Amino acid sequence: MLGLPLRRQFIIGPLLVFSCMILLHLFEPYSSELLGLFPTKVLDGEWWRVITGQLLHTNLNHLLLNSSGLVLVWALHGEYYSVKHYLIVMLLCLTLVGITLMFFANYSHYAGLSGVLHSLLIYGGIIDITKQEKTGWLLLLGIAIKVAYENIVGASAETEELIGASVATEAHLIGVIVGCVVAVFYFYYQVIRHK
Repeated sequence: MLGLPLRRQFIIGPLLVFSCMILLHLFEPYSSELLGLFPTKVLDGEWWRVITGQLLHTNLNHLLLNSSGLVLVWALHGEYYSVKHYLIVMLLCLTLVGITLMFFANYSHYAGLSGVLHSLLIYGGIIDITKQEKTGWLLLLGIAIKVAYENIVGASAETEELIGASVATEAHLIGVIVGCVVAVFYFYYQVIRHK
């Protein structure tokens, strides 16, 4: 689709997420202490950290990179979402990526939205394909190559230096899987709703 999704219904969801990320960043280090994704604290009952920890960032560069990713997702697929749809998909991705990271990645602390951004790109790419948009296939192929490269070769040292932390390549892979799962749920829901 040509043009940006500038109608209010397409902008509100991403703006809410972006605003949360900015607000949490302004209150660092308190935000990380209270809301950071520390698996030991989650296992002690502080379950909200699974979601809130992904809205936190290691530094301003990390926040700007993930904010750019949020803008990219909006520019590519914003027209597919109502506010409710966007927030439901975002919450599902945050929850599933966070829980999966807890059990299948070995982090003592995790911050950043990149896993969820990969989920949203995959989800949008699959919707593209169902709408006969050939760019959906290109997007899925590009992400598959990127994530495979990262998990085989490793992330770039420049990116790690920029964000002041290791790049969570496992989170990107988990994000791809979660994006596929959420897309399956979405299409299953659409079939049931139209019966």
